[in-house]
Amino acid sequence: MGKIAPVPKSRPDGETSGSRRTRRLSRESPSPHIAAGWRGRVPSGLLFWLSFLLLHAFLFLPVVFMDREDGTILPVVRIAGQTPYQVWVEFTAWRRGPDLLRFNSEIILFVTLWAFVKPMRRTSIRIVFVALYLLFFFYYQYEGSSLTFFSVEPVIYGQLRMATEGFSFFLQNARVTSAFVVGILLLVGLGAVAVARLSRLVLPETAPGRLTRAVLVMLAFFVIGQAIARWADLNRPEMVFSSVTAKVVHNIEASQRMYSEVQRLESVEVPIEKEIIGYELVRHPPIYLIFLESYGSVLYKRNDWRARYKELTERLDQELSAEGWHAASALSLAPTWGGGSWMSYTSALFGLRVSSDPQYYALLDKYEAGGYPDLGSFLKEQGYRNYRLTALSIGLSPEHWERYATFYGVDRWLLYEDLNFVGPEYGWGPAPPDQFSLNLARETIRGETDGPYLFFTITQNSHYPWTPLPELVDSWQTLNRPGPAPTPSSELIEHSERRENYWSAIEYQLETLTDFILSEPNEEAIFVLVGDHQPPRVSRKEDGWDTPMHVIAKDSHFVASFEEYGFTKGLAVWEPEPTFRHEGFRSLFVRLLLAEYGEGEALPPYLPGGVSLEERQGVDSTPH
Repeated sequence: MGKIAPVPKSRPDGETSGSRRTRRLSRESPSPHIAAGWRGRVPSGLLFWLSFLLLHAFLFLPVVFMDREDGTILPVVRIAGQTPYQVWVEFTAWRRGPDLLRFNSEIILFVTLWAFVKPMRRTSIRIVFVALYLLFFFYYQYEGSSLTFFSVEPVIYGQLRMATEGFSFFLQNARVTSAFVVGILLLVGLGAVAVARLSRLVLPETAPGRLTRAVLVMLAFFVIGQAIARWADLNRPEMVFSSVTAKVVHNIEASQRMYSEVQRLESVEVPIEKEIIGYELVRHPPIYLIFLESYGSVLYKRNDWRARYKELTERLDQELSAEGWHAASALSLAPTWGGGSWMSYTSALFGLRVSSDPQYYALLDKYEAGGYPDLGSFLKEQGYRNYRLTALSIGLSPEHWERYATFYGVDRWLLYEDLNFVGPEYGWGPAPPDQFSLNLARETIRGETDGPYLFFTITQNSHYPWTPLPELVDSWQTLNRPGPAPTPSSELIEHSERRENYWSAIEYQLETLTDFILSEPNEEAIFVLVGDHQPPRVSRKEDGWDTPMHVIAKDSHFVASFEEYGFTKGLAVWEPEPTFRHEGFRSLFVRLLLAEYGEGEALPPYLPGGVSLEERQGVDSTPH
């Protein structure tokens, strides 16, 4: 007689021991699509850690590509000259350049809780994880963009207006195609799908193996220990294990401090009116104040650029001196880095450090009807007309231009429409060749007035992305002829090519300005050339915030007077340390202008650090 199969033992609820075993095995098995696709080929533990590392790498991948100066796929740890402890710290705690082997503390704690707390292992909790991950991803990109392009910490209060208005301006004027927008949306969508798929591997339906859980516990304790011992550093991008919570808390605190500074600016009158009242100029030379876009001291900091920059400035020095022009130069500490030109030149014109967008707009709101005692207002009291040029083909509404003109005290603002340009346009904007814009502006000014004038502009052809560039021609009028538009630049280029494009743009810009100076018909003209900030993408925080400043005139005595305040003779500074600040320019220039072209021996003070809103600091009338 054959054996009878045993009947499974039943429980009071009717469930048999066999069904319990089947349910347990089903619960511990991976989902069918994972079982079919991966289980047979990749061990579950290895699959977990690969997904875990990929999720973290995705957080930092865009930042690595943004920061082409320092970004690396794998970490670069210095070993030479380091103790074993220093090597260990650099590998596990703090590295300067971005790379992909970095971790987020919140994700580690979330995954650890999922592995040990069974009630968390639900689909709804996994959806929360994906949503939080995407928020973290966008915050890391926001932080990376702020540090890479502007070398400033992310402070939402200081960057919100720039981001919203700047993005709107970009969309309106940068000729963004619908295909580009659709591509970005598809990329974001595919990224979200990829994160959702990876989250099923990092947050499986069953608890991971013992070894995986043991490593997660060690990571969690390490993260908690860092939060206790190094909370102040967890917001830093250099941290190998960083925390978005710490970053947000730090951002809020920095925003509150900036808000307080803006409130103080709005409530205090700038105390500099009496410094320049009662002084008179006897002679009135025309003055050209030209800011050079992205002209930074990084040219001194890299050996290849430094060698070429030395050769270029020596050649241009010879061309200028052969025609009787003299130059003195210094490195000046700019208030902004990588962008925000308006803050840089406003600091120089106003003699007040303006280092954030909220500060700038607080000034604009307060003095939109005019009345700020800046360089332009001083010169207007001396009989000067205040001219300004903006050659970008993209523009603002007439109401915006009128507001800015009143704010800066501009008598005549030459815009793109005034240039009547029909030739090819270049770079950001785009814009006509600077050689054409500068010469036409001067011709227009000299045709309108026989009196003295202040001419201010900022160059366009050295604006990022530094390509395509126009040619420097013998006759600037020939540039105003119809022709094919130059091929637009692409972001998909090697970093070495981007660096070469930057150098070519600076070379063109300096040669164009030298040509412009040499063709100046007024023997008494004074030219001041100033870099607005370091170039984005091809410089880094360690290169500093200083930019070159040149004073050029045929009056050798006037030019030499700047050497008493840290300037050196010629177009280059071969001890590249900043000796000057942008906000100190207004007071020094007025002081030396009055000393050379004014009457009387009394002179207004030189304020190296600009004016203070609360307490007069840095007032100094002696040479430095």
